[in-house]
Amino acid sequence: MKLQIACDMTTLDLMWKVLDATHDLIDIIELGNIGQYEGARIIPMVKERYPECEIMWDQKQSMLYTDVPAFEFGADYVSVDSRSSDEVFQQHFKMREKYGSKICCDMMGEFEGAAKAMHAEKIGCDQISFYPNIDHDAYPVGDVLKLKFIQAAVKNIEVSAYGGFTLENVRPVLECRPDVIVVGAAIWKAEDPRAVTLKFREMMKEYE
Repeated sequence: MKLQIACDMTTLDLMWKVLDATHDLIDIIELGNIGQYEGARIIPMVKERYPECEIMWDQKQSMLYTDVPAFEFGADYVSVDSRSSDEVFQQHFKMREKYGSKICCDMMGEFEGAAKAMHAEKIGCDQISFYPNIDHDAYPVGDVLKLKFIQAAVKNIEVSAYGGFTLENVRPVLECRPDVIVVGAAIWKAEDPRAVTLKFREMMKEYE
Protein backbone atom coordinates (compact mmCIF):
# COMPACT_ATOMS: atom_id res chain seq x y z
CA MET A 1 0.00 0.00 0.00
CA LYS A 2 1.02 3.55 -0.68
CA LEU A 3 0.22 6.44 1.64
CA GLN A 4 -1.16 9.56 0.01
CA ILE A 5 -1.62 12.84 1.85
CA ALA A 6 -4.52 15.01 0.70
CA CYS A 7 -3.37 18.63 0.90
CA ASP A 8 -6.78 20.22 1.32
CA MET A 9 -5.54 23.09 3.42
CA THR A 10 -5.85 26.60 1.96
CA THR A 11 -2.46 28.17 2.70
CA LEU A 12 0.97 27.40 1.31
CA ASP A 13 2.61 28.09 4.65
CA LEU A 14 0.67 25.27 6.26
CA MET A 15 1.28 22.94 3.33
CA TRP A 16 5.06 23.45 3.42
CA LYS A 17 5.12 23.04 7.20
CA VAL A 18 3.24 19.73 7.06
CA LEU A 19 5.10 18.34 4.06
CA ASP A 20 8.51 19.32 5.43
CA ALA A 21 7.67 17.24 8.49
CA THR A 22 6.18 14.22 6.69
CA HIS A 23 7.40 13.94 3.09
CA ASP A 24 9.82 11.10 3.76
CA LEU A 25 6.90 9.04 5.09
CA ILE A 26 4.59 9.87 2.18
CA ASP A 27 4.42 8.19 -1.22
CA ILE A 28 2.00 10.51 -3.02
CA ILE A 29 1.25 14.17 -2.40
CA GLU A 30 -2.27 15.05 -3.45
CA LEU A 31 -2.77 18.67 -4.41
CA GLY A 32 -6.45 19.07 -3.71
CA ASN A 33 -7.87 22.33 -2.35
CA ILE A 34 -4.43 23.90 -2.19
CA GLY A 35 -4.00 23.18 -5.90
CA GLN A 36 -7.28 24.88 -6.65
CA TYR A 37 -6.20 27.96 -4.75
CA GLU A 38 -2.66 28.13 -6.11
CA GLY A 39 -3.02 26.68 -9.61
CA ALA A 40 -0.94 24.05 -11.41
CA ARG A 41 2.21 26.16 -11.01
CA ILE A 42 2.45 24.60 -7.57
CA ILE A 43 3.23 21.17 -9.07
CA PRO A 44 6.88 21.84 -10.04
CA MET A 45 7.41 23.67 -6.75
CA VAL A 46 6.36 20.57 -4.81
CA LYS A 47 8.25 18.18 -7.11
CA GLU A 48 11.46 20.15 -6.72
CA ARG A 49 11.20 20.21 -2.94
CA TYR A 50 10.14 16.57 -2.53
CA PRO A 51 11.47 14.69 -5.59
CA GLU A 52 10.93 11.31 -3.96
CA CYS A 53 7.15 11.78 -3.87
CA GLU A 54 4.65 11.39 -6.69
CA ILE A 55 2.12 14.15 -7.32
CA MET A 56 -1.63 13.62 -7.64
CA TRP A 57 -3.43 16.57 -9.24
CA ASP A 58 -6.89 16.08 -7.76
CA GLN A 59 -9.26 18.66 -9.16
CA LYS A 60 -11.92 16.16 -10.34
CA GLN A 61 -12.32 17.97 -13.64
CA SER A 62 -14.74 16.94 -16.37
CA MET A 63 -13.09 18.87 -19.22
CA LEU A 64 -9.61 18.38 -20.60
CA TYR A 65 -8.54 22.01 -21.01
CA THR A 66 -8.68 22.63 -17.26
CA ASP A 67 -6.22 19.78 -16.70
CA VAL A 68 -3.72 20.61 -19.47
CA PRO A 69 -1.48 22.71 -17.16
CA ALA A 70 -1.24 19.78 -14.71
CA PHE A 71 0.10 17.52 -17.47
CA GLU A 72 2.51 20.19 -18.69
CA PHE A 73 3.81 20.84 -15.17
CA GLY A 74 4.51 17.14 -14.58
CA ALA A 75 1.74 15.68 -12.41
CA ASP A 76 2.19 11.93 -11.95
CA TYR A 77 -1.57 11.40 -11.55
CA VAL A 78 -4.44 13.49 -12.90
CA SER A 79 -7.97 12.87 -11.64
CA VAL A 80 -11.06 13.01 -13.84
CA ASP A 81 -14.63 13.17 -12.56
CA SER A 82 -16.12 9.70 -13.03
CA ARG A 83 -19.30 11.27 -14.39
CA SER A 84 -17.38 12.62 -17.38
CA SER A 85 -18.06 11.25 -20.85
CA ASP A 86 -15.89 8.54 -22.38
CA GLU A 87 -14.75 11.15 -24.88
CA VAL A 88 -13.29 13.27 -22.08
CA PHE A 89 -11.43 10.26 -20.73
CA GLN A 90 -10.08 9.47 -24.19
CA GLN A 91 -8.79 13.04 -24.44
CA HIS A 92 -6.98 12.55 -21.14
CA PHE A 93 -5.54 9.24 -22.36
CA LYS A 94 -3.99 11.08 -25.30
CA MET A 95 -2.32 13.45 -22.86
CA ARG A 96 -1.12 10.42 -20.90
CA GLU A 97 0.60 9.17 -24.04
CA LYS A 98 2.38 12.49 -24.40
CA TYR A 99 3.31 13.21 -20.78
CA GLY A 100 3.22 9.85 -19.01
CA SER A 101 0.78 10.84 -16.27
CA LYS A 102 -1.61 8.22 -14.91
CA ILE A 103 -5.33 8.87 -15.18
CA CYS A 104 -7.47 8.44 -12.08
CA CYS A 105 -11.23 8.00 -12.37
CA ASP A 106 -12.46 9.78 -9.25
CA MET A 107 -15.64 8.05 -8.11
CA MET A 108 -16.99 10.78 -5.87
CA GLY A 109 -20.64 10.11 -6.68
CA GLU A 110 -22.63 8.80 -3.75
CA PHE A 111 -24.12 5.80 -5.54
CA GLU A 112 -21.24 4.79 -7.77
CA GLY A 113 -19.94 1.32 -7.26
CA ALA A 114 -18.66 -1.80 -8.98
CA ALA A 115 -20.22 -1.10 -12.39
CA LYS A 116 -18.50 2.29 -12.61
CA ALA A 117 -15.20 0.77 -11.50
CA MET A 118 -15.45 -1.94 -14.14
CA HIS A 119 -16.17 0.66 -16.81
CA ALA A 120 -13.19 2.77 -15.74
CA GLU A 121 -10.96 -0.28 -16.06
CA LYS A 122 -12.46 -1.21 -19.43
CA ILE A 123 -11.87 2.16 -21.05
CA GLY A 124 -8.26 2.31 -19.84
CA CYS A 125 -7.98 4.28 -16.59
CA ASP A 126 -4.94 3.59 -14.43
CA GLN A 127 -6.63 4.12 -11.09
CA ILE A 128 -9.99 4.56 -9.45
CA SER A 129 -10.32 6.75 -6.41
CA PHE A 130 -13.15 5.58 -4.20
CA TYR A 131 -14.82 7.04 -1.11
CA PRO A 132 -16.29 3.99 0.66
CA ASN A 133 -18.17 5.95 3.30
CA ILE A 134 -19.56 8.93 1.42
CA ASP A 135 -23.11 7.79 2.25
CA HIS A 136 -22.67 7.89 6.00
CA ASP A 137 -26.22 6.75 6.75
CA ALA A 138 -25.99 3.59 4.67
CA TYR A 139 -22.25 3.05 5.05
CA PRO A 140 -20.87 4.64 8.23
CA VAL A 141 -17.12 5.04 8.54
CA GLY A 142 -15.62 1.60 9.02
CA ASP A 143 -18.16 -0.23 6.83
CA VAL A 144 -16.08 -1.42 3.89
CA LEU A 145 -18.63 -3.58 2.05
CA LYS A 146 -18.71 -1.25 -0.97
CA LEU A 147 -14.92 -1.18 -1.07
CA LYS A 148 -14.88 -4.99 -1.15
CA PHE A 149 -17.36 -4.96 -4.03
CA ILE A 150 -15.10 -2.58 -5.94
CA GLN A 151 -12.00 -4.69 -5.36
CA ALA A 152 -13.79 -7.85 -6.45
CA ALA A 153 -14.99 -6.20 -9.66
CA VAL A 154 -11.64 -5.01 -11.03
CA LYS A 155 -8.38 -6.82 -11.74
CA ASN A 156 -5.83 -4.57 -13.44
CA ILE A 157 -6.42 -1.10 -12.04
CA GLU A 158 -5.19 0.60 -8.89
CA VAL A 159 -7.76 1.17 -6.16
CA SER A 160 -7.29 4.26 -4.02
CA ALA A 161 -9.48 4.66 -0.91
CA TYR A 162 -10.11 7.98 0.79
CA GLY A 163 -12.57 9.90 2.90
CA GLY A 164 -12.37 10.92 6.54
CA PHE A 165 -9.86 8.30 7.66
CA THR A 166 -8.33 8.64 11.12
CA LEU A 167 -6.14 6.42 13.26
CA GLU A 168 -9.31 5.32 15.04
CA ASN A 169 -11.37 4.27 12.02
CA VAL A 170 -8.92 3.30 9.27
CA ARG A 171 -8.14 -0.29 10.28
CA PRO A 172 -11.09 -1.94 8.41
CA VAL A 173 -9.91 -0.20 5.23
CA LEU A 174 -6.32 -1.31 5.78
CA GLU A 175 -7.56 -4.87 6.16
CA CYS A 176 -8.85 -4.63 2.57
CA ARG A 177 -5.36 -3.64 1.40
CA PRO A 178 -6.20 -1.03 -1.24
CA ASP A 179 -3.30 0.04 -3.44
CA VAL A 180 -3.42 3.55 -1.98
CA ILE A 181 -4.78 4.85 1.30
CA VAL A 182 -5.47 8.59 1.34
CA VAL A 183 -5.35 10.59 4.56
CA GLY A 184 -5.92 14.31 4.80
CA ALA A 185 -7.05 16.34 7.78
CA ALA A 186 -6.09 13.63 10.27
CA ILE A 187 -2.49 14.46 9.38
CA TRP A 188 -2.40 18.11 8.41
CA LYS A 189 -4.69 19.28 11.21
CA ALA A 190 -2.78 17.29 13.83
CA GLU A 191 -0.71 19.03 16.48
CA ASP A 192 2.18 16.77 15.46
CA PRO A 193 1.69 15.73 11.81
CA ARG A 194 4.83 13.61 11.73
CA ALA A 195 3.86 11.58 14.77
CA VAL A 196 0.43 10.86 13.29
CA THR A 197 1.93 9.93 9.92
CA LEU A 198 4.33 7.53 11.64
CA LYS A 199 1.41 5.85 13.37
CA PHE A 200 -0.40 5.44 10.04
CA ARG A 201 2.74 3.89 8.60
CA GLU A 202 3.08 1.52 11.51
CA MET A 203 -0.51 0.38 11.07
CA MET A 204 -0.02 -0.09 7.33
CA LYS A 205 2.97 -2.37 7.95
CA GLU A 206 0.70 -4.77 9.81
CA TYR A 207 -1.10 -5.50 6.54
CA GLU A 208 1.82 -5.70 4.14
